Amino acid sequence: MTKRAAQQRPRWGGGLRGRLTTLWLGAALAAAAGCGGSSSNPTTSSATSHKPVTITMWDLYGGEEGKPFQAAFKGFHKLYPWITVKQVLQPNTDNDTFDPNLVAALKGGAGPDVALAFGPDYIGQYCSSGLWKDLTPFMQRDHVSIDQFAKAALTYTNFAGKQCALPSLTDAYGLYYNKTMLAKQHISPPKTMDELMADAKKLTVLNPDGSIKVAGFVPLDFWEELGPPDLARAWNAQWFDASGNPILATDPGWTAAFNWQKQLVDFYGYNNIERFFATYNNAEFNPTNGFENGKVAMVFDGEWRTAFITRDKSKVNYGTTFFPAAVPSVYGSGRVGGDVVGMTNGTKHPDEAWLLVKYLATDTKYLTTMAGAPPAGVGNVPTTAAAGKVSLNDPPQFKTFIDVWNNPLSSFSPPLQASGGGYADLVNTFDDKWVKGQIPDLHAALVQLDQDIKNQLSQGQVP
Repeated sequence: MTKRAAQQRPRWGGGLRGRLTTLWLGAALAAAAGCGGSSSNPTTSSATSHKPVTITMWDLYGGEEGKPFQAAFKGFHKLYPWITVKQVLQPNTDNDTFDPNLVAALKGGAGPDVALAFGPDYIGQYCSSGLWKDLTPFMQRDHVSIDQFAKAALTYTNFAGKQCALPSLTDAYGLYYNKTMLAKQHISPPKTMDELMADAKKLTVLNPDGSIKVAGFVPLDFWEELGPPDLARAWNAQWFDASGNPILATDPGWTAAFNWQKQLVDFYGYNNIERFFATYNNAEFNPTNGFENGKVAMVFDGEWRTAFITRDKSKVNYGTTFFPAAVPSVYGSGRVGGDVVGMTNGTKHPDEAWLLVKYLATDTKYLTTMAGAPPAGVGNVPTTAAAGKVSLNDPPQFKTFIDVWNNPLSSFSPPLQASGGGYADLVNTFDDKWVKGQIPDLHAALVQLDQDIKNQLSQGQVP
């Protein structure tokens, strides 16, 4: 699943995730630990009462994120010293190959015991195919309730009644704004889409040749984290009806969102805003980022930007708030996603694998350490209610994203499907044509888009 399709980008993406070799955790037992047998119900941390066991975990925590992850992960070995975790860092910088490689490995009988993915795009496939185990029996045994997490967690960890994943850390999204620029124009942070449109125009500054010097708000797909579903959410637009049929043509929210986007693109001129996009968008994950350097007044982005601004030593005077909404009832909610952890169907040590899953999903010290600001943490939203009560060292702007995560209307988008999230690529392709002015009849094109999505989903599971 590509990050384009899922609109789900890694927190430290780009070149910051190193292509590292396989790492080992639990070094104290690494020499002695063998395959061992799984204990029926491990409840003690005494190494003398358990036969040493080695389990394997696939993850993506390398580069700048690797250091805090390794430090936080040491807590697992302290709790369960008889378990050695062979951590296999996957050699890619995004989720685009992690999930397909994992599916292929599991189908070939060579997968890990536990998988920690940066995005939930494939959870529908993992659950429906049985490639990941249903965690419900383990959760019931150890009194772990899904209610420990925000309601939004269910939208990307449970599929067709199977709880085959748990959230570990989460990403939540909102509006960043340059406080100095808004104050200069006597503008308050927008709360409605009409206000966002008007403010974007006021905050835009052009060069003498008409090119864009400062963009008020860039309405193009994949500018930072923005995607058509995020705009559509502002109108409370839905993807599917109760029968599972796509309804982008019949839900008026999608039409309103696409028209809003096109109006702002036309204000800039497509060629003009596309040149601006090409100049600055490659800097999403490095210190030359457009927002951090005053090239953009407002941007839709994830909570990790607060950590990036600190890490990059940016001088931007910024605030954060909820993304504007055309439908007042959805204001304060937003897209969420993030790390998901699950136990694979091929594990020979389900009890030990479950302990690792449970640790990564519910251990308060682990979650709060990782949620803290760099260098000790990676600046992600802690997922459990208990972790949310712990004071973090993140900047005050971080609170917006905790509030989005805890809003009962927040959810992952696009909705989980048995075939994965690849159907959202169709929307991205559609949007590219739409903003270029290549779609003369929006409604007719949306009718065709619905049919294309339906056809793709009918093909079933894909690797």
